[in-house]
Amino acid sequence: MTKEDIFETLRMRVCMLDYAPEARLNERELAAEFGVSRTPMRAVLQRLERDGLIESRHGQGTAVTSIDLKRMQDVYVVRMRLMDALSDSARLPIPDGLEAKLADLVTACAGLLESRDKREFAQINIQLNTILHGLVKNDVLREINEKLFFESARFWFLLLDELDFAEQVQALIDEISMIRRAIALRDVKLAAEIHKAHLALVLSSIRQRNAASGASS
Repeated sequence: MTKEDIFETLRMRVCMLDYAPEARLNERELAAEFGVSRTPMRAVLQRLERDGLIESRHGQGTAVTSIDLKRMQDVYVVRMRLMDALSDSARLPIPDGLEAKLADLVTACAGLLESRDKREFAQINIQLNTILHGLVKNDVLREINEKLFFESARFWFLLLDELDFAEQVQALIDEISMIRRAIALRDVKLAAEIHKAHLALVLSSIRQRNAASGASS
């Protein structure tokens, strides 16, 4: 496996909570698992640390970072601003078949109403994020978005246990369907505004949780 493959695999484990917050990661054991030396594994872990998913602790090794509600609130605020930036940035041509891909995501979402598969739900969100930011020429914008998306993804994955799953699936179906209609109109700005509205709903939920947490402390 390449360093990129290992990075994406470990990032997904963190985001899917296979590695829970505060879980310890052993560089030697991970290197053995992926069949690489410790040097490339160290580089992967350093990249995960730069992305805010793990942290090195003096005398304690490496651990998955905790999920901080205040930071998640800040992350979602920035992600909403990135949707504004996406609207204003130079865009790539809308690729052929994009409407069909979005239709496939809607179909996959409908299947979640029966399977209630949280991991598939997360994968659909990842695909949607990839589609939206694949329309932008700005590499810096894509890089920042990807970092913040995955940092917030594990919080959302954790939050699913406390929410009505069918309601969240329906909200995702509605969002993707509206984005698909925007793409059919060749209106990327409208697609970005639709996604921004969805992020605003999540941000509202986080703020309510922060307020409740402050009231109980």
